[in-house]
Amino acid sequence: MPDDGPLPPVISHVPVRSRIVFVTIDDGWEKDPAFVRLVRERRIPLTLFLTNAAIKDDYGYFTGLRRAGALIEDHTMTHPYLPKLSYARQREEICAPADIYARRYGTRPTLLRAPYGATDRATLRAARDCGMKAVLFWREVVTNGRIAYQSGHRLRPGDILLVHFKPHMTADFERLLRTIGEQGLRPAAIREHLPAGYFRS
Repeated sequence: MPDDGPLPPVISHVPVRSRIVFVTIDDGWEKDPAFVRLVRERRIPLTLFLTNAAIKDDYGYFTGLRRAGALIEDHTMTHPYLPKLSYARQREEICAPADIYARRYGTRPTLLRAPYGATDRATLRAARDCGMKAVLFWREVVTNGRIAYQSGHRLRPGDILLVHFKPHMTADFERLLRTIGEQGLRPAAIREHLPAGYFRS
């Protein structure tokens, strides 16, 4: 395929005027029903970057999160290190789950998170050619409910946080929410703060 057309931007921080952050969750290996209830009851806006290999044993679990308001986006079929793959293989890894999620959840992903935060030009070409409008990375990583800060000791408005579906997900997530609140911030829906053209209606 010709290498033409603009490549999707890579975003790890969103300029905002409000004291908000964006919580994103990767993979999908752990599926705690209590976490769905927490998200629904607290109305927590989330963006899920799902790996098909992790979720294919229970697509329905993520239907529950989608009904609670979560966006379902693309984190490849098998979570490979994309820059080691050819353009054609990268395209397979990105396009295939987008097609599956479109059928399963009714909306095709338009945001990609590349595994390990690793991309090359072929990744961005493949993302574009699979219909991805942006590649989202992060500023902070959250492990066991604790935030590892990229710089300093506090979150900044517009930061994107990376969480993973892990054991003890619900308790760890409640801890994260407390920390966000203690810093005078709140989670917000990223869809409301990125250009509308990044999303399909």
